[in-house]
Amino acid sequence: MDAPTSFFFGLEKKNGQRRVIHSLLSGTGQEITEPSQIRRRAVSFYSTLYTSEYEEGETLSEGFWNGLPQVSEEANSQLEGPLTIQELQTALQGMQGRRAPGIDGLSVEFYKAYWDVLSHDLLDVFNESLASGSMPVSCRRAVITLLPKKGNVQDIKNWRLVSLLCVDYKILSKALATRLGKAVEQVIHRDQTYCVPGRSMVDNVHLIRDDLEVSSSLDINTGLISLDQEKAFDRVEHSFLWKVMEKFGFSAGFIAKIKVLYNKIESVLKFNGGLCAPFRVCRGVRQGCALSGMLYALSLEPLLNKIRSKLQGLFLPGLNGNMVLSAYADDVVVFVRDQKDTDILVDIVRDFSSASAARVNWKKSEALAVGEWSGGLPVLPQNMVWKKDGFKYLGVFLGKEIVVLKNWEDVIEKIEGKLSK
Repeated sequence: MDAPTSFFFGLEKKNGQRRVIHSLLSGTGQEITEPSQIRRRAVSFYSTLYTSEYEEGETLSEGFWNGLPQVSEEANSQLEGPLTIQELQTALQGMQGRRAPGIDGLSVEFYKAYWDVLSHDLLDVFNESLASGSMPVSCRRAVITLLPKKGNVQDIKNWRLVSLLCVDYKILSKALATRLGKAVEQVIHRDQTYCVPGRSMVDNVHLIRDDLEVSSSLDINTGLISLDQEKAFDRVEHSFLWKVMEKFGFSAGFIAKIKVLYNKIESVLKFNGGLCAPFRVCRGVRQGCALSGMLYALSLEPLLNKIRSKLQGLFLPGLNGNMVLSAYADDVVVFVRDQKDTDILVDIVRDFSSASAARVNWKKSEALAVGEWSGGLPVLPQNMVWKKDGFKYLGVFLGKEIVVLKNWEDVIEKIEGKLSK
């Protein structure tokens, strides 16, 4: 095998330099260049992001519990059972190697190589942690690294957060996620496809595309509102999540297991090569945790359930029933029929925000109108404007041909680039 060349050393050095933060803007927009102040600004931003805003109050949320489906007794029995070596081993074998480890430095390869030696002790640690209600510090603490996004890198919001969890924690969470996956499809409606076994985001794209084509060809007035949910995964309030799981009928024993994984969790920001002091994480589902997708879907389902029950949505000829929404995680498109539907949607979103501390950013949300709407288009909140040609959903441009053709622009550009060489 050839030795690494200076080219690859230079490439790695360049990538490392891109991750160095030389200056940031303060909360008031002033430039900060002193390293200790930059560090404090970054830590303050993320500690604030994960500070709870939840206000306990049954009256705020009780309107979202009506009509929620329930987990079966059989599913609860399977969820509550004791962990087994086989479950942990299956979880480990399903994990990809050559990934950055957590704060303890132990990789997936390490656990696979020494599984016969470690497995029984690891099971004992997990069982003791679940019984005592607290995980070891290494399992509770995540390392946050930052990668630059597009835009002004002096703005801390233009750095993408990557959270690294220890492999032992990920083994436990993956084992519990396998159990939860068998139960979650009982309570998550089929129009939410995120992290539910057997469902795919392709179904969402096809549904929206077909609805647009049918509505256009039959001249059916159809309004689609794509909700932009602000920091969706980071704003999941833990207390609200436990309440949601309770209302879905999950057993107290299983909820207690999940609570252990979130008890006194912390993050440590890796900043310019060094680690900052840890800070508490009081909300948000954990990035890199196998449970996070399903927990997020559960936390959002009361909102979607109420939207389904209150809006008329879209009626198409030959369709048994109406279509009200399509969701893939926080990418939610709602079908509205008229001004009444639109007003009800705005009210439901407002009430859910009060109950859960979730936020919809109407200024970044989009709306698409199909049909003539001779009586006038519904008035949208916060000066939103109806689009007529199409929009982008789950990375795919949908709508009229002029918009759909944008799906091929990058492909054509890449092909032309290769042909020109």
